Amino acid sequence: MDSLYFNARVFTGEGPDKFADAFRIKNGRFAWVGRFEGAPEPGAVDLGGAAVVPGFIEAHTHPLLVAQTIHAVPCTIPAVHSIAEILEALRKHPNFGRGPNDWIMGWGHDESKLAEHRTPTRHDLDRVSTTQPVYLLRSDVHSGVCNTRALEIAGITRDTPDPQGGKIGHDPDGEPNGVFTELAANRLIQRAIERPDFENAVRAMAECGPHYRERGYAAITEMMAKTGGETDTLRVFRAAALRGLYPQAGLYRIWTGGDDPRGMPDLTEDEKTGRVRVEGIKLFADGSISGQTAWVDEPYKGSSSHGMCTLELPVLAAAVDYARRNGIQVSIHVMGDLSIQRIVDFFEGQTGWLTSVPSVRLEHVSLITKRQLEQIRRQAVNYGLTTQIIFAFAEYEGYEQALVPEVFARMYPVRSLVESGVPFALSSDAPATTWMDPENVFVSVKAAVLRRTYNGVSINPQQAVSVGEALYRYTGGASKLLAFETPVGMIAPGFEANFSVLSDDPFAIAPEALDSVRIASFYHAGRLVYTEG
Repeated sequence: MDSLYFNARVFTGEGPDKFADAFRIKNGRFAWVGRFEGAPEPGAVDLGGAAVVPGFIEAHTHPLLVAQTIHAVPCTIPAVHSIAEILEALRKHPNFGRGPNDWIMGWGHDESKLAEHRTPTRHDLDRVSTTQPVYLLRSDVHSGVCNTRALEIAGITRDTPDPQGGKIGHDPDGEPNGVFTELAANRLIQRAIERPDFENAVRAMAECGPHYRERGYAAITEMMAKTGGETDTLRVFRAAALRGLYPQAGLYRIWTGGDDPRGMPDLTEDEKTGRVRVEGIKLFADGSISGQTAWVDEPYKGSSSHGMCTLELPVLAAAVDYARRNGIQVSIHVMGDLSIQRIVDFFEGQTGWLTSVPSVRLEHVSLITKRQLEQIRRQAVNYGLTTQIIFAFAEYEGYEQALVPEVFARMYPVRSLVESGVPFALSSDAPATTWMDPENVFVSVKAAVLRRTYNGVSINPQQAVSVGEALYRYTGGASKLLAFETPVGMIAPGFEANFSVLSDDPFAIAPEALDSVRIASFYHAGRLVYTEG
């Protein structure tokens, strides 16, 4: 099939200021891009002057959790502002009033935004139900809260020890209060929720297909992929792709090998190739800033706490050895500046092992400094970075409460990341933030351009970037962080023909209106797969 599209403002994604007005598609790929002159051929598509962008790349996200939240109740702004409203929202869950093993689930709460200024506990959630399990995932997706019935199902008692790297909350009398802090603790409840059923897992992921089409995504990642068992993430995603999950996907398996370089099975060539493939392994070096568990140099405001270091260097060394042997990336969750320094120092004197993509990905880099960026730039290890400006936009209260003013003023330095020359992408980390639709790219674009929070607070405006630069970090810039079977992220010859026609031109409207831009239609491999309304 050969089709010409013309009369458009085409942002090609090849750079922050690269445009064309027409393109040709042949056999599902872009065959020509440029300036159209002359009379259009029969069957050519006149786009009426609309703005067109490449299919987006979501370089850091969690579709497995997105699949859970599609059927969970959003308990975040702008829908919810108090614990009372959370309880009211949870009572509207479709499982409410059903059997004793039917979970009522919500997501997205942030205690700093609630009128009560505290974390809900099991006593609060017991007001939703005492006979059904209730679970509420915090906005950072590292922590959660459950009710008494959920504690019973999970077998959590006053004698259950804290897992390494996590904390179980307790009432003054020693009974668990339903609050689980950080991933290791939160997994105690999530394991009780999950049903290790392949068909259910595939169905849930396939149901995410429309979610990604409506937001214009050509490629996604899964940053907490599971290895083996009935619901192995690679198997689930590949099966879901046959049922309409169109985006190409790069999976990062959670490292479970401890300090043994052979602590996980080596990868087969099949696992490392295809439209859905294993791109790397994932480790966690600290927690979150809004949860005050990221490992920071300057103590948290009004506290002597520097947060949590959750990664031992022998474990990191083993994971790196494994990645070198298998020819895949190492991805490290690292938000705090103290944690970033520790990781960067670890790689001093080492060399990279991949050439077409970064060997090491540092995820979030929320408080990275110019000195650390310079150290990264001169090292022999090749890095890729992701950051999430939507965190600063949506979680202002939590960051303001956690960080002293001089540290708050330098968070998420997007312009410095651009100027460093190190490959980096903007992303959402969905659903891990306090916003109902974090995967709306234009929310992040607006935040990166205006450097203002959802409620208008300025955040280090000298770190602002242009609309083109922000979009580039979701398209061609993001494409430099991981490999795909068919290249995506640009409207350029040879790239898969994924593109969106927008409701408005983001380069022509006021920056304040950027988050109102919508995907009017989305094309996958040259075929229309979504039309608004």
